[in-house]
Order: sequence, then C-alpha cells, then structure tokens
Amino acid sequence: MKVIKEKTEERLLQTLRNFWEEFPTHRCLHLKLSQIQDPSGNVVPENTVKEWLDVIFITFSEVVDDKSSKLYVCHDRDVFILTRTLTHKRVEELLAHLSPKLTPALSSPGLATLFEIGVDWPKLRTLCEKKIETLEILNSQRQIEWKEKTSKISREEMLKTLDKDLISSLAMRREQRETPEIMIVEDDLFSQKLIGNALKSKYKLSMSSDGAGALMSYVNKAPDVLFLDIGLPDMNGHEVLERIFKLDPDAYVVMFSGNGDKENVMKAVDLGAKGFVGKPFTQERLLQYIEKSPFIQEKQKKESIHGDIIH
Repeated sequence: MKVIKEKTEERLLQTLRNFWEEFPTHRCLHLKLSQIQDPSGNVVPENTVKEWLDVIFITFSEVVDDKSSKLYVCHDRDVFILTRTLTHKRVEELLAHLSPKLTPALSSPGLATLFEIGVDWPKLRTLCEKKIETLEILNSQRQIEWKEKTSKISREEMLKTLDKDLISSLAMRREQRETPEIMIVEDDLFSQKLIGNALKSKYKLSMSSDGAGALMSYVNKAPDVLFLDIGLPDMNGHEVLERIFKLDPDAYVVMFSGNGDKENVMKAVDLGAKGFVGKPFTQERLLQYIEKSPFIQEKQKKESIHGDIIH
C-alpha cells in the first residue's frame, strides 16, 4: 500500500475525481483520527498518532488483500484509504482488528465511514474542499505568525545596534540644540502630508512610518516632541512608547489616535504619554501640545533671554 503525506488534500481530491470518472466502483474509507481525544479529553500526542498510522497500515495490509490501495494522511490527522473493493463487512473486520490496538477504538460511532466513489463523489468532493480551505487558512495564519516572529527578532537585533553613546547623550544633545525638533511617527502618507503642511513653516520636522525606524530616528534626533501613532505596521504603538521611555525616561510623547482608540489612548497615558491628538489633525491641537513641551519652553526661554541680552 502506498502512503501519501505531502500535499495530501489536493492529491486526494484529484485522485478521487479520476476514480469517479474511471473507477466509480472503487471504495474510500475515511478514518476520522482528528476527532479522537485521549481519556482526559485532550488532543492525542503526535507520537501516538504516528503509532496509530503504523498500526492502521499493517492491519489493513493483513486484512485487505489489495496492493494497489493508497493511504492518505491529511494535515488534521484524518486518514483516507482508497481501494478497489472494500465492503462494510470487511470494514467491520478491520475495525475489530484495530480496536484492541487503538485507544479509544475507531469502532466508536461516526469515526469510520465507507464511501463508494461513484455514488458518494459529491460528499467526498465537499469533504476534500473543506479540508483544503482549512489548510489554506492555517498556512496563512502560520505565515503571519512567522513574519511577526522574524520581524520581532529583527527588531531585537536592530535595537542591539543602537549606539550607546547616542542613547546616553540624548538629554544633553536635546538641551544643547537651539532649534526645536519635532518628530512624527505616522504610517499614513496623507496624515504625514497634513502634519507637514501644518508645522513645517514653524518647526524642523522628522518623519518615520514604522516603530523600528522611529526608535532609530529618536536616538539620532533626540526630539523635543514626539507625536506617535498607536497603529503602526511593524510594532504596537504601546510597545514603541515603552521602549522610548526606556531609552529616554524624560521623553515628551503625544499619541495620535482615531475616534475608536479611547481605550488604547488611556493605556498610552498610563504608560507616560502626555496626551493625544485625534484624527483628523488640526494645527491648533498640534501646536498646543508642542508649546506644552518643557523642552520647547526651555528653548523659548533661552531664546528670549538671548534676545534681551542682544537688545
């Protein structure tokens, strides 16, 4: 008997379709291993399932004399056996042989179903298509999880490369700089443009569209004000906020948020943010928070004193 474990669902569907057209009297036995739980109601361990598959393979070969049979092992542990002739009586014999070797037994109601391919093709096709759809969703989720995992690793590696001298000199560089520096972390290009139009004539601006870039830029720029969006493509805004405060405990951070982000905003405020600006932005609201920054106020004070001395 041939065992198929790769691209099982697609290959099973194609073979069933071919059999439906050419060998409609062939049979398909569906063993629902995916529905079996251990006595405690937990998922059966993978090593146990592998032992079951060995037992099924050996027992079927002994009970059913058909070397052309094919055994398909699906991603969810279900097994399909395609064979030329298999009666309900022979299935009962097979399950009787398997029952003492598998716990719990496959003889439990609904765990084993025999199909005649020509008659039951619509049921088999639907069954296979559902398994293919489920597998695609699972693979998509795995890809997302993998990207998140690798992205997190990349961020951690990136953070290790941050210049320690730049980090330790953040406060000094910000204090010594005469011109205010406003930093914007926002991934939406339209919002970036809107903020730029509102502030570029008054302040020096730097832009970043993701969390990792924001951390790198923050260390380099030592801004007097940081406007930080909660929703970023690579990192959660709260995570960026926490990391900023680890780098610079005195940071002055104001959050950007949509109308539905009240809970997230409150969490950000609890973490140390000085407030939030709702979208769409207004120049007046942005300037209010900028003018409240103690770093901006200190620069304005120095500029005023310097101006008086010159005068």
